[in-house]
Amino acid sequence: MPGEAERRLRERLARLRSASLLGGAKISGELERLQRQLDQIQTEPSDEEIWRSVELARHPDRPYTLDYVERMLDDWVELHGDRGRADDGAMVAGVGSLRGRTVVLVGQQKGRDIQERTKRQFGMPYPEGYRKAMRTMEIADRHGFPVLSLVDTPGAYPGVAAEQHGQGGAIAASQAVMARLPVPIVSTPHRFMSSDAGRVVAQRARRALRRATQERRPTSNVE
Repeated sequence: MPGEAERRLRERLARLRSASLLGGAKISGELERLQRQLDQIQTEPSDEEIWRSVELARHPDRPYTLDYVERMLDDWVELHGDRGRADDGAMVAGVGSLRGRTVVLVGQQKGRDIQERTKRQFGMPYPEGYRKAMRTMEIADRHGFPVLSLVDTPGAYPGVAAEQHGQGGAIAASQAVMARLPVPIVSTPHRFMSSDAGRVVAQRARRALRRATQERRPTSNVE
């Protein structure tokens, strides 16, 4: 069903096309502009299509991070703990083999039922989870392993204890570590992406775009 904006554009186009013009006035430019706007509206997804995409992304039967690990990686070894306080079940990190090449994978895990979701904080990491991810990425840096980042989190855990443990500093430090990694990184939001996770992905995209722009930029020989 056409929306209100599309109906208004169609009405304006119909009035202009049927108008009797004086002195041979030309309105072809206005007609073309309105037609371009109408074509753009028609190519955009409707509200119903957008909502169906949201429902599909949040469907309870969609794969979670560990489901992708099971199907993608061989010889998977999950790493636990941040070498400081504790292990965080919301953050999954480890090393595996992808088509014969060793890779590091970092992602969030929410859980299927209420017991597992409670154990994993519904995919919202504590500072211990971010520090575990940093420890895993440093292994990738040390050995030259590519990093796969599977993003599925509504955000960092918002509890008082998480803030007392240094939540903000852990998020900032993890972004800094990821930005400095010299190894290839593939970041994929596969279910839900929050603001802090989005900043990490965008940070990597901006860095890759800047590097690609610098490589394409012609150099001049200065005598």
